[in-house]
Amino acid sequence: MGFDPLTAVHYQETDPGITFRKDTTIAVDVDHLLDSERILTPNVLHLPAGGYRMYYTGLGPGRRDPDALGYILSAFSEDAKIWQKDSGVRVDLFPPHASARTLCPDVIPLVGGGYRMYFEARSHAPDSTGDRSFGPASQPTVIMSAVSEDGLDWTPEAGLRFGDGKWSYGTPRVIYVELGGTIGYRMYFHRYTHPLTLGLEAGNHIISAMSSDGLTFEEESGVRVAQETERETYSVYAPEVVRLEDGSYRMYYSGWSETVRGGIFTATSEDGLSWDKRSEPVIDLGAGGWDSTMVSEPCVIDLEDGRSRLFYECADENENYRIVSATSV
Repeated sequence: MGFDPLTAVHYQETDPGITFRKDTTIAVDVDHLLDSERILTPNVLHLPAGGYRMYYTGLGPGRRDPDALGYILSAFSEDAKIWQKDSGVRVDLFPPHASARTLCPDVIPLVGGGYRMYFEARSHAPDSTGDRSFGPASQPTVIMSAVSEDGLDWTPEAGLRFGDGKWSYGTPRVIYVELGGTIGYRMYFHRYTHPLTLGLEAGNHIISAMSSDGLTFEEESGVRVAQETERETYSVYAPEVVRLEDGSYRMYYSGWSETVRGGIFTATSEDGLSWDKRSEPVIDLGAGGWDSTMVSEPCVIDLEDGRSRLFYECADENENYRIVSATSV
């Protein structure tokens, strides 16, 4: 069977739904020199030879740059349950737009072979000489990309996929879509005020953009998912979009407020543009466990037994940041 981009990534035949049971083991723990301080933002991909690769953001004492705020790492699993960390860094820091942090990876297979990773990047504010290598990471975030033949050795691509120096953009997810008789790319991502403004009128929404080549994106009109509820007074962000066999879509996303740090919510759509939100969270903070103080950044993948597994970042009462999971029932 040839490569079908519409089903190659972010696709499931069966709707993962809204009912998940939290798994009893940690998926990826803080136990390595590159990530022992925190682990964030999972993205899981089926591999053509079998198994799964997870890309995630890590931070640890083994970092190359002592001023780094995070970089992209990876791990491999045969069953999406037991994960073995890959050695090295997938996408490290680089100037000028990613001198402080690379995070929120989203990897898609390319039609011609290999992979492209979209990710959020943050740069340090320039010092008095204009050098962005050091200083506070106070610039608006942007979306960038990198390419790889094997999914392990990555080369950043020139330019920005999305950014304007005014708003902060991030947490990208890219799906293939039909575009005028050919295949295009739709990117879902968050847009935040910069500096960050809070409240339901802030405009910290999930929006989308289209591209014919995966590199140059044009923002689509309107808002895909807006701040609307008391659980979203800071923002809505981290869209995880899944195309279903019937052509409809399900999105999992995070909401953040003054009183609750995160929560995973869901919405459905017939066309990928107009979304109907479910008011109650799919995954909420737990009591006294790994995810007692923060739940965020969902990622869902289908399993061989027909179920789906939803990965997410979390934090406990001691501010240990890990990746855990829940499985559909």
